[in-house]
Amino acid sequence: MPELWLDCNCLIESKNRYYGFDIVPGFWAFLEQKARDGSVGSCLLVYNELQAQEDELSEWARRQNDKGFFEAPDASVQAVLGTIANYVNNHYEPPYASHFLAGADPWLIAHASVHGGRIVTQEVSAPRSKTPKIPDVAAQFGVKTLNIFQLLRELGASFT
Repeated sequence: MPELWLDCNCLIESKNRYYGFDIVPGFWAFLEQKARDGSVGSCLLVYNELQAQEDELSEWARRQNDKGFFEAPDASVQAVLGTIANYVNNHYEPPYASHFLAGADPWLIAHASVHGGRIVTQEVSAPRSKTPKIPDVAAQFGVKTLNIFQLLRELGASFT
């Protein structure tokens, strides 16, 4: 299982803002290499969200899915998801809780909680927000977060 679980938004923002496939192809090759050595990966629900758009990122995700980049949830992940859902439903108003629970975010937290590791996301903690944020919900389950830039520095990325 990966040590660093990638959220959908860090991949989308990387493609759209910082590391477009045509500008920094080395970024994507770096992620692929780190996936091969077991450092990074994601969950199947993130893959599903990436498939909503037909673009370079969805194509890249399909190639990575064939190589095992995206993990399917097992029974232990599904069990923890229920606990996460209870927490979110008890701490956030229904429309915000429902929106959060309908996406990949709680699954990503469940995977990291069960299998260990941290979540890489561009979301920032906002404890007073009406909308659940990955860093805040993850912290309740002992899961730490970092952003894509922290991941790159920690793993020693260098694009020349």
